[in-house]
Amino acid sequence: MDPVIIIVATTLFAAAFLQSATGFGMALVLMAILPMVITVEEASAFTSLGSMIVTVFVILANRSGLSFRDAGPLVLGMCIGIPVGFFGLRMLDGEFIIRILGLVLIIITVAEFLQNRIKRLAIPEKSGTAFGFVGGVLAGSFNVGGPPLVVYAYSRGWAKVTSVAVLQTAFLAGGIIRNGFVAGTGEFTPALLKMIAISMPTAVLAVWLGKKTLDRMPRDQLKKVVFGMIFLIGLRYLILG
Repeated sequence: MDPVIIIVATTLFAAAFLQSATGFGMALVLMAILPMVITVEEASAFTSLGSMIVTVFVILANRSGLSFRDAGPLVLGMCIGIPVGFFGLRMLDGEFIIRILGLVLIIITVAEFLQNRIKRLAIPEKSGTAFGFVGGVLAGSFNVGGPPLVVYAYSRGWAKVTSVAVLQTAFLAGGIIRNGFVAGTGEFTPALLKMIAISMPTAVLAVWLGKKTLDRMPRDQLKKVVFGMIFLIGLRYLILG
């Protein structure tokens, strides 16, 4: 088998496992590794379509936690924000915007970890649409829209399965819109679609293993892992842009 396909499939496995176990992180893993073996444009298109497909499987695995009432504000914000980002900001230099996002993520995660020592930084429940909009703009323009939604979801005190299911619902809605725009650019080539089809079985297995991990991990521990990842993402955004 082509070594590139093996690397892509292995990377997709790791990314899908993380997405299933925590509710996010897939795009970050794919975009960190795939450009080493395929072009950045191919990696971005693969991430966009592959993530949407995997999200469907993660939703099915966590369907008991589906809550359209909770997901609604995030979905609405994503659907409005993605076109704004895709057509309005995609061609701009996003370094400054990404650095600001990194700083905000760091502030939120530090407040979360210090909540027992200082007054907790409260995120209002009614702010879901705003967080979804910010995530949508970032997803549409720079493909980094997940962290704002994750911060909101894990601040709500929902059950683990609900947090994951709500996030996937928002990601799926956003993915459908974004992939519609990407399809119009001709980036989904036959070779890319073949690569996704060949590697997708590994992702299905990873989703199942990730779900097992999610079910076994205590909620407080999962929350610490998630916010720890958000802190590292924020630090990377702040330093590297």
